[in-house]
Amino acid sequence: MTIAPTDLLDLLSLMRAAFAEGLRHRPAVAAEAARVLADLPDGSVPLRLAEPLRPSRHPVLSQLPGAARAAGAPWESALLPLAGRLPWRFGYAPRPDAPDLGERMAWAEIVGPAAPLRSDRVGFGLTFIGRDTVYPPHRHPAVELYAVVSGTAVWTLEGADTRRRPGDFVLHAADAVHAMRTTDEPLLAIYSWTGDILSPSVYT
Repeated sequence: MTIAPTDLLDLLSLMRAAFAEGLRHRPAVAAEAARVLADLPDGSVPLRLAEPLRPSRHPVLSQLPGAARAAGAPWESALLPLAGRLPWRFGYAPRPDAPDLGERMAWAEIVGPAAPLRSDRVGFGLTFIGRDTVYPPHRHPAVELYAVVSGTAVWTLEGADTRRRPGDFVLHAADAVHAMRTTDEPLLAIYSWTGDILSPSVYT
């Protein structure tokens, strides 16, 4: 295993700092943010990659530069040079009503059970959804917390729609049915999973 590169650690530090803003939110969000932050590496010891970073050519990454610029200079400088080496993927089976969904969204887990930085306690990474995209209703046993970095989108939780903006936090309880919809701008968000982080998401 190789030592984690500095640029990955810098991005993780930026993500931790953004996620720590959740400590100022309502009690349920603050408690989950604290739980996640306690299980993330803090950079106090050298970190080793479980597997090397490899080039990614996911189609949705063509929209990432604009989203990073919208998030501000720290995100632009930390994310863009590294984005093409993060483990972007899409884990759902194809569905007839959204045949190109796997090309319109992806997530990159940085800390987790199958991530470059291994953990069996927490999943932590980035979700990126291209413009004019519906992420259909789905659920998972993990408790999920999102921090919106850039882009305004409609989030649906148990049938109720809410427009979420940069700086907002969105908490999904275990097995809560939720969905997201972007319009004229892509969505970049930090996400975490706690609890059962091994069972996958499923459409509902």
